[in-house]
Amino acid sequence: MIGIIDSGIGGKGIEKEIRKLLPNVRIKYLADTKNFPYGTKKIVVLHNILENNIKELSKKGARIIVLACNSATVSSVKYLRRKFDVPIVGVVPAIKPAAEATKTKNIAIFATPITSRSLAQDDLINKYCKDIVVYKIPFKNLAGLIERGKTDAITYEVIAVWRKYKDKNIDTIVLGCTHYTLIRKEIQKIVGKNVKIIDSNIAVAKQVKKIYDRLEEKNGR
Repeated sequence: MIGIIDSGIGGKGIEKEIRKLLPNVRIKYLADTKNFPYGTKKIVVLHNILENNIKELSKKGARIIVLACNSATVSSVKYLRRKFDVPIVGVVPAIKPAAEATKTKNIAIFATPITSRSLAQDDLINKYCKDIVVYKIPFKNLAGLIERGKTDAITYEVIAVWRKYKDKNIDTIVLGCTHYTLIRKEIQKIVGKNVKIIDSNIAVAKQVKKIYDRLEEKNGR
């Protein structure tokens, strides 16, 4: 069994991609709505929440844990890997492919506050964006609006923020929150067809399959 953790529906995009690659594998999706949102939590609090969620999924038989949340990954994945033997797959903003895709050398990262100010994201920017201007754009309320299905408010929020950046010659946007991948089409309409939008969903699914296949081979199946 594969266990997936997010603070709500955001990780459903990753779950969809995993099911494409591993259609016969049982998946348990833990939508931790009582602790929503993860993206504004203090790191020590998030450590504790995620630790409890992993224990719960492990008891139910999860052989791989997926942190289907950028905020959870950048804040806690190193801590959790020290605590648990089960393989833990995280998700981080797709900065490397964005750096490879941009022609104008101007990219934006849409993310939650905790991801936007994280050292993990800064490390990726420093590693892959040496000659690229990176606009870190935090959305405090967007994940919550997506979780609650507030369509009009979602559109207003993205338009209001994008208005400040639309003249910056940005040609590539990284969706640094799994919730945002669920409104990818809406974001595309707002920023225009000439702006490329990139997320990590497929890459995460491929990594999960790689680990799953390795475990199966190890167990002689």
